[in-house]
Amino acid sequence: MIMGNQIIISIGREFGSGGHEIAEHLAKHYDIPLYDKEIFDHIQEKGSISADVARHFDEKPVNPIFYPVMLDGNNLPLEQSVANQIFDFIRTKGDKEKKSFVIVGRCAEYVLRDNPNLVRIFILGDRETKCRRIMEKYELDERNAYSRMRKEDKMRKTYHNFYSDGKWGDSRSYDICVNSSTLGIEKTVKSLIAYIDNARDV
Repeated sequence: MIMGNQIIISIGREFGSGGHEIAEHLAKHYDIPLYDKEIFDHIQEKGSISADVARHFDEKPVNPIFYPVMLDGNNLPLEQSVANQIFDFIRTKGDKEKKSFVIVGRCAEYVLRDNPNLVRIFILGDRETKCRRIMEKYELDERNAYSRMRKEDKMRKTYHNFYSDGKWGDSRSYDICVNSSTLGIEKTVKSLIAYIDNARDV
């Protein structure tokens, strides 16, 4: 049950499932921000990491091979330092400032797990449908699209499971999991809006 006027929508997604596009539609529908670029500006304002570096290491799993050369001022790998600052941004907006927003990935469903106004969504899709979307969006042939899909999903899974107790894509970690290939993007958005609105009315 969502309490009060705050609403936070976290969206985990498989690569090629249209998760980011769905997030954009939901943010527009509820007239709330989709936090993306603001996250990197926040990190840069902290003064230790530039926005470009933060963007490069966003949702990147820690790679122990580079520990000796990629440490930040606190002796953390840059991947982990960026992740920690992103989590700090999410907590500040959600728990301290009580903002309403949509956020994609970045373990948000775990970071804000105690917030009663959080709706946790995971978007998946059929392999063939995701592949076609990746081919069109990134101008790749089928072989390279499948390769990119496997690589990106492996990276997201490794990143998520490093920081979260819940497993990436496990339905028990989310309020609702939706296969966007079944309904298409627009109808998936409508079904999620219906779910969120019902959750707010409970």
